[in-house]
Parts: sequence; structure tokens; C-alpha cells
Amino acid sequence: MSGGSAPGLDEGTLPQTLDNAVLLLLPFGRDAKLAADALGAAGLEAVVCSGAGALAAGLARGAGVAVVAEEALPPDWSGLDAVLKGLPSWSSPSLLVLLCRDGPLPRSLPVLRAMEAHPRMQATFLRRPVPALSLVSTVRAALHARLRQYQLRDLLSRLERDVKRRDDFLAMLGHELRNPVSSIAYMAEMFQTAGADLSPEVATRGAAVIIRQVRHLARLLDELLDVARIQSGKIALRKEPLDLRSVVEQTMETFREAAKKRRFERVVPDVPVVVIGDRVRLTQVVNNLVDNALKYTREGGCIRLELAVGDGVARVSVEDDGIGISEKGLREIFKPFYQDFGARSGGVQGLGLGLAMVDSLVRLHGGTVTARSDGEGRGARFDVTLPLAQPSVRPEVAAPPAAAARQRLLIVEDNAEVADLFALLLKSLGHEAHVAYAGQHGVSLAATLEPDMVFIDIGLPDISGHEVARRIRALLGDRAPPLVALSGYPPSERTGDGGLFRDYVLKPIDRERIARLFETAGGA
Repeated sequence: MSGGSAPGLDEGTLPQTLDNAVLLLLPFGRDAKLAADALGAAGLEAVVCSGAGALAAGLARGAGVAVVAEEALPPDWSGLDAVLKGLPSWSSPSLLVLLCRDGPLPRSLPVLRAMEAHPRMQATFLRRPVPALSLVSTVRAALHARLRQYQLRDLLSRLERDVKRRDDFLAMLGHELRNPVSSIAYMAEMFQTAGADLSPEVATRGAAVIIRQVRHLARLLDELLDVARIQSGKIALRKEPLDLRSVVEQTMETFREAAKKRRFERVVPDVPVVVIGDRVRLTQVVNNLVDNALKYTREGGCIRLELAVGDGVARVSVEDDGIGISEKGLREIFKPFYQDFGARSGGVQGLGLGLAMVDSLVRLHGGTVTARSDGEGRGARFDVTLPLAQPSVRPEVAAPPAAAARQRLLIVEDNAEVADLFALLLKSLGHEAHVAYAGQHGVSLAATLEPDMVFIDIGLPDISGHEVARRIRALLGDRAPPLVALSGYPPSERTGDGGLFRDYVLKPIDRERIARLFETAGGA
């Protein structure tokens, strides 16, 4: 490998993408052509550099492997050193130096020593003549090492994006939690200040504010838990034949008060629209779409909720004439935590989880959801399609719930304030309520009282809620009442349940949920 010079690419003509390329700085004789041919025959991409400047530019642009003749090394190491220092932290290029037949030249020794000791470079020295097979195998090994660096680069990039999304989400979550907490705190201060002089009007208004804000907090927590469960595949659907018209009617009832300041149109067929699905989850889908429309439609605007049938599918459409969706928003809107900070921001509450849940739940039902908008300020439309059930399938019609009789209830909860307030709520609903602040005490009370239902906190300090349930069942046998687990964690994360509990309820529990528990207690 010696003789005259060979033409090469300079800084201005280097390819833009060099991730898989091998830079060659072999400016003597046929060395560059022979090396390029050998690498090309092995399926490797070689880029011939015209000089040290092109080599430095190629390394700066991301090339990870270079083959350099010793004679072509620049006498001043500072230029390459500056390039290496400017590379990102994950990047350590491999430099293969082809030494002269009889060993390093005296003038190149300082550069070779600096190269070998440099923390940002992987230097390999090969004595010439180098067989083509040895050159190819050494280059392949260097490219393989470089591939690991690219993977690290991509991982770091994803981590940076995830960290930014996490920070944005935590800031947004803090904002969303602060508003309802502030309302509750203000009302609590008013109650405490007023004392015995608290008027019925203020008490009624304050109670309504606290209930509304607590439900908002519970909804935020439920959204977080639901998204985590859906993404981890831990959510189970309770599918049954159901008429989607009843889902639409339930949504209309839920948003009746909120919709009074909008023109709310509803269009449903006169005949049943039967699908096989989870009533609770499909109601959640339609509720989220209507709630989204209400958020982004100004007072006096129009929202249209339509149920239609065609081509073997049921289609639920929610259309508004609100502030619309940007082009970028249409691409990203079903991703968790996405918030469109263009026209759709406007200080609207939310964690960016509602539409992500809609998409996931609809997919679990074998359906699709799409979003359309003509642009910012021009409204939006969401369409959910679900497969229709076979014509012979008829929806089950639930009997109206009967009012719950007076129940003897036991609460096993170590947080005294939570337990006492829960007991007061149950008593206000006409039931007899008893409290145990520890697991073993709860077992003793259950044996003595023989309650109609027991609410058991899972995280008790002396024995676990699961152990409490096991001991109650062992003591009472066939007389054991329905046991309801209370927890701050979703039921998919519990282990070793073994069917101990009739129901599993996330805190806080409201009156409607309590009523549903009594409705189903007969099947325990």
C-alpha cells in the first residue's frame, strides 16, 4: 500500500448520514481503493476522505469508525482532540491506524500516544501489510461496538423525552390537584371560623363544594390508575349484551346540569343498538368524549351526541363547534398525558388521560375511535365504532334497585379519622356502623356482632386485611358476611386474594358506590 495519491471527499461533500459508514484516510497509492473494495465486497460502506479535515468533519458528523494510514495523521493532535471533546457523551469513535511495515514512525509517536490514551477514542493499531480479511473483521468488530453506542444514544434520547414528559406531567398534576384542594381548604377555614354561627346556606354551599371537589380528585386518581392498568394489560372487561341507547341516556343524565349552558343535541335510533361490551367501561368512553366536548366548547356552543348503525357496526359520534384541534393535535391526541398547548389549552382542567383511555377501552372492545377537525377554532368530531351483536342477541334489562334495608356494618380501618367519618356517613344513610382500628380487634368484633357487611382496609398495621378476612371466614363459616376490601391501590395489584372479598373498592367510597354494594350483597 504505497505510491501516488488517491482522490477523496472533502468536508463539503461528505454524506449527511454516516452512522454505518467507515471513513478512510489512506492517501497513498491504491490503498484507499483496495480498502474500499475489500469493505464493499463485505457489504460495508466506505467513505474516502481527501484529508485530515474531511476525517475530522466526518467524525464530528457522527461516523464511528475510521481507518487511517500512519503517514496521514496530522502532526498537530489538537484539531482531532477538539472534535472528540465536542462529541456527545455517549460517543467514542473507533480509529484503526495502519502502521508502517517496520513500526511507528518517530514523528507520529506523540500523536499515537495521545490517541491511545484519549478517553473518548477506541484506538487499534495494525501493522501493514494488512490482509483484507483481517481489515474487514476488525472493522466489523468496531462497527458492532459502535452499534451499541447508537443504541445507548437512542436510549438516552428516549429517557430525556420521558423525563421531560414526567416533569411536565408532575407539574400539570400539581396544578390540577391544587385547585380542588384549595377549594376544600377555603371551605374548611370558613367552617372553622364561623363555628356555631355557621349559617345553613353557607353549610349547604360548602358541603356541595367539598363533595364536588372530592369527586374531582377521585376522578383524577381513577384516571391515573385506569391508564396504568390498561397499559399493563391488567384490566378485565365484564362483557354482556347491552343496548347502547341506555349508555347514551346515562351520559345525558350525567351531564344534564353541565350541558345547560350549551345547545345539547341527542340523536338515537328508535330500535335497540346491541353490542357485546362492558357497560361501565363503555359509559366511561362516552362520558369522556362528552366531557371533552364540554371543556372545549364555549357557552352557547353546540354539542351533538349521535348513535347510529351501519355496515355491521354501531357508531357513537360526539361533535362540537368549539375551539378545534390543531394538525399536530390530531396526530397526538390519543397518547397518554398529551396536552395541546395551542388553541386547546385555555386553562382547561385535565391530565391528558381521558382520550387515551377512550382509545384503549374501545380497542379492548374490538372497535376504533377517530378524531377529526378542520383546524383551530372550527370544532371537532370524535367517532367510536363498535361491532354489532348478532341479531338474535338481546340486551339484559336490569330490574330497578330496591332501597337498602338498615344494615349492621363493621369498618376495620387503622386511620381513626377516616374510619370515624366513614362510620358517620353510613349512619347518616340509616345504617348501624361499628369501628375497629386494628385488624385483630376487627376479627373479635366481627365474631361478636355478626355484621351484615364488613369493610376492611388492606394496609392494617398489626395483621393484613387479607388475614383479617381469612380469620373472619374461619370463625363464622357459612355465617360470614360479605367482605369488602378498601384500598388506595387498584385490585389488579393485589396478590394472594383467593376470593376472600366480595368486592374491592378504592378509597374514597361515596354513597352511590355504597348503594351498589348493598344491591349485590345478596349474591355473596
